[in-house]
Amino acid sequence: MARILIAEDDPQASEIITRICEFKGHEVAAACDAVQALAAFHEFRPDLVITDLAMPLGGGQHLVREMRSSPAGATCPVIVITGYAGLLGAPEREALQPCTVLAKPLELDPLLDALRTALEPTHSAGDAPSV
Repeated sequence: MARILIAEDDPQASEIITRICEFKGHEVAAACDAVQALAAFHEFRPDLVITDLAMPLGGGQHLVREMRSSPAGATCPVIVITGYAGLLGAPEREALQPCTVLAKPLELDPLLDALRTALEPTHSAGDAPSV
C-alpha cells in the first residue's frame, strides 16, 4: 500500500480523508500548514500528497512548488482539494501540474477515483491498483 501525506488545515476534512485512506490500507501522515507539510514530505517520503490550496504558512501552491523543486518531489503525484476550484485560472492550474484538482465539499467517489489514478504508476504493470 501507499504512503500518503495529507496537508489540510481543517481538522474535520483531514480526519475524513485520513480515515478513507487508512480504510483502503494506506499509511497516512497529516500536516495542518504548508511548512509542516513540507517538513513531513521530506521525512515521511510519501507516494502521494493530498493538499488543500488555502492553508496557513504558504498554502498548497507553495507546498507543490517547493516539492517540485526537489528530486523526490518532481514526480510525486499530487491531489489538490479546494473550495476555490472554479477560481483557478489556467496559470494557476499549470503551476500545479501534474496534479488532480478536486472541489470541496469532497465527494467519496471522485476522491477514490483520484486516489486510484494517482497511485496506478506505483504498481507493476501486471498488478491492478488497490485503492
